[in-house]
Amino acid sequence: MDIEKSSGLILHPTSLPSKYGIGDLGKESYEFVDILNDSKTKIWQVLPLGITDNIEYSPYSSKSSILGNPYIISLDEIENQIFSKNELEKIIIPNSNEVDYKKVYNNKDQIFKHISKRVNIDEKDYQTYIENKIKKKHITFLTLSEIFDTSWNEWDYDYQNYSEELFDLVCDKYNDTFTKNLFLQFEFDKQWQKLKSYANKQNVRILGDIPIYVNHNSADVWLNKDLFDLDDNNKMSYVSGAVPDDFTVEGQVWNTALYKWDNHKEEGYKYWIEKLDYNLNNYDYLRIDHFVGFFQFWAIPENEPALNGHWRTGPWKTFFDVVSKSIDFNKLLAEDLGVVLQETADVLSNFNIPGMKVLQQRVPNDNKHNEIHPKEWNFNIVAYTGTHDSPTIKQWLNEVDDIQIEFFNKYKESSSSLYESDVWNFISLVWESPCQLAVTTIQDLLELGKEARFNIPGTKEKNWVWRLEDLDILKNIKKDLKKLNKYTDRA
Repeated sequence: MDIEKSSGLILHPTSLPSKYGIGDLGKESYEFVDILNDSKTKIWQVLPLGITDNIEYSPYSSKSSILGNPYIISLDEIENQIFSKNELEKIIIPNSNEVDYKKVYNNKDQIFKHISKRVNIDEKDYQTYIENKIKKKHITFLTLSEIFDTSWNEWDYDYQNYSEELFDLVCDKYNDTFTKNLFLQFEFDKQWQKLKSYANKQNVRILGDIPIYVNHNSADVWLNKDLFDLDDNNKMSYVSGAVPDDFTVEGQVWNTALYKWDNHKEEGYKYWIEKLDYNLNNYDYLRIDHFVGFFQFWAIPENEPALNGHWRTGPWKTFFDVVSKSIDFNKLLAEDLGVVLQETADVLSNFNIPGMKVLQQRVPNDNKHNEIHPKEWNFNIVAYTGTHDSPTIKQWLNEVDDIQIEFFNKYKESSSSLYESDVWNFISLVWESPCQLAVTTIQDLLELGKEARFNIPGTKEKNWVWRLEDLDILKNIKKDLKKLNKYTDRA
């Protein structure tokens, strides 16, 4: 990554305070950028910003790899003020430390339904926007998905494949829904680019996140059926997941679509090049989730447990050489956790892509181990205390065994800046490492416990809900963070 030694914080925009029950791209986002700038923290890491489903609300399973989540648009920032003050006051939700997604989405849907009567999509700005071919196709899918409210493979034959004729039909027959979706995506892009521009001017860069896999019920699969592992009825015969390991003894079933990598190779990995290029226009840097899936991946028969899966080989022998000719790999970060392969290490080294180390996973739990002290980690690494999938540091300290606590105590003895708080000692170990980028979460800066954990992999309820009630609680912490950034030469 083309950044100097620096630090970053993970905070998904949904976790910001706001008066509508969910963090958005409004004034609190700008205030958070100011906090990052004041503390000399140069990276804001977000999770995928795409449309979530209405069941698990996971940002990692979206209907589109390129469209934005309309529910995090700032209603107060919409320039033409198409919603009245009275309408907005009706959907105000008192600040709390959790997002009630069902309530928030229902509230916003009630006012979104008025958009088509108040917006003229024949205006130049909207017509210019929809000239983008990828946007045009994905918004067409989004509209049809909303109209039919079923998976695309259950739609009538006339809607199975995109064409200009189908686009015209959708615009005409389902104009209200199409207009709403076009307007919301236009607003999302405008607001996000404005926020990103402000962040960059404040010396803050945005690290985005892209899942390796996509939801079967997505524009990506609908538009590129031949690139995905589907049966004759366009259903998934096999689904993605994770092999059983020490952390999840039964493995994980993700239920996202697998790729037909030979078909990707034949078209020169065009789909991936377009997807990476589009996302790199939205972010300064991009983390690729489950990077090892390019090397080998776990294929699980549909509706069967992860234990019944098997290994398949990924496209790594040709993928990186081809894609690197079109994509700036200096902007990429690889989430290379899990299965350790020499091929992965070689590719990361050859293309100078940093991998990840997570301290929670690197504190030994056995006296016989091959772990090294964080001060001996390499520079070309992004070092984390934990991730959005991890326990908070406080929870980790309360739950790990005595051997890990013993090793942690030995590690911190070498720290140059001991704190009264072991949570901050944990953070300091990562900051004092030689790694290019050191990252923690807002929950850990606030020394919160398991009640603030953002996601528990393999579970479906009460994830992605934690949020800040007030940004003022970060005012004192940002002074400590600034001090640590300066002391460790990350300012």
